[in-house]
Amino acid sequence: MTRSSFQNMLEEILDVPRGSLLDSASRDALPSWTSLADVQILTAIQEEFGLEPDVDLLGVETIGDLFRALERHAVFS
Repeated sequence: MTRSSFQNMLEEILDVPRGSLLDSASRDALPSWTSLADVQILTAIQEEFGLEPDVDLLGVETIGDLFRALERHAVFS
């Protein structure tokens, strides 16, 4: 999966328009980033990349934090 396709998946999970999700978007700024969305995001990460949630992934506060954590795991093709 590419970074772009994962971002599209995040936009769908977070119910935001395609292409509108910025790295600076935070939990506080996105009302749709709920605990249910967290579960959906972590499930997608497990299914797509085979990663178990770790401290790095569980501690993200922004979309950019999430992408940086995933990039540290070298998951994007």
